[in-house]
Amino acid sequence: MTKTITKVALAGASGSLGSHTLAALLSQGFKVTVLSRTPREFPVDVTVRVVDFDSTESLSAAIEDQDAVVDNTSTNEVETPLRLIDAAVASGVYRFITSDYGLDPDLPGVHEMPVFARKRESYRAVKEKAERSGMTFTLIACGAFLDWCLSTGFAGIQLKTKSATMFDSGENVIPWTTLEDAGKATAGALLRAEETLNRPVYIHSAFLSQAQLLQIARDALGKGDWNLTSQEMKPLLDQSMEDLRAGNITPMTFGVQIQYCIANKSLAHPWERDDNELVGVEEKTTEEIQALVRRLATV
Repeated sequence: MTKTITKVALAGASGSLGSHTLAALLSQGFKVTVLSRTPREFPVDVTVRVVDFDSTESLSAAIEDQDAVVDNTSTNEVETPLRLIDAAVASGVYRFITSDYGLDPDLPGVHEMPVFARKRESYRAVKEKAERSGMTFTLIACGAFLDWCLSTGFAGIQLKTKSATMFDSGENVIPWTTLEDAGKATAGALLRAEETLNRPVYIHSAFLSQAQLLQIARDALGKGDWNLTSQEMKPLLDQSMEDLRAGNITPMTFGVQIQYCIANKSLAHPWERDDNELVGVEEKTTEEIQALVRRLATV
C-alpha cells in the first residue's frame, strides 16, 4: 500500500541543487528536516538536525520519524549515500530519493563510466535494500544541469567571452534540466508516490544539442565576435582513463567523461519516457532559455 508522504529529511540542502529542492518541498507543504554537518540558518519552518555523516547511527537517529529522505549531497566519495540508504532502512523510512540526478541509470554504459561510480553504487544499493525491506526509492534522471553548465562553461559555451568548443560535432541532442526544475521534480515525485515507485523519473527542461544551445546563446547575446572551435572527445576520454590508471587525477579527469557522454548518442539522448507532467515540470521555451542565458551572462 502506498504511503502518503508528509515529513521529508533533506541532506545537502545548502548546495546548488539542495537549495532548490528545499524551496520546492516547502512550496508543496512538506514538513522538512534538514540534515546538516554544522548548525546553519534555514527558513523558520524548517527543522535542522546536526548529524555526523560518517555515522550510520547518527543519521538513523535523525531520520527515524521521517517518511522520506532526499539525498542532495555532492561529495565524490561513495560512503555518504550508502550510509544514508542504510540509515533510512534502519529507521523505517518509506521513500528514498538518491543523489543521482543525471543520465539514464538503466542505459548500458552510463554507470560504467568511472565518474558515475558514486551514482552506480547508490543505485545498486537502494534497489537491493528495496527488495529486502519495506523501503521504496525514486531516482531523478534529468540529464545535464542547464543553468549550471552554462554558468560554469561546462557545456563548452563561455557566455561572457562569447566562445564555444563543440564536443565532436555538437549535434547530439540530450536532456537539459535547470536546478529549479530538478528541485520541482523531487517534490513532485514525493507527491505522486505511487506513480514514481521504485523507478527512475525522467524529466527535462529542454531537449537540445550543444549546437542548438549555442545558437540560442548567440541569438540572446549577439552573433558577432564568437570564437568557435571543436574538440574530438574520444582522445580526451582515452587520456582521462590513462590518467586515472596513473593516479594523475584532476577535476577534469572526471569532467571529460561527462562531456564525452554529452557528445555520444549511445550514452545520452532524449528520454523514451517523459515524466514532466507527472511531477510538475514544464518544458522551457526558446525565449525562456534566451532569458536564462542573458541573466547568466551578467552574473
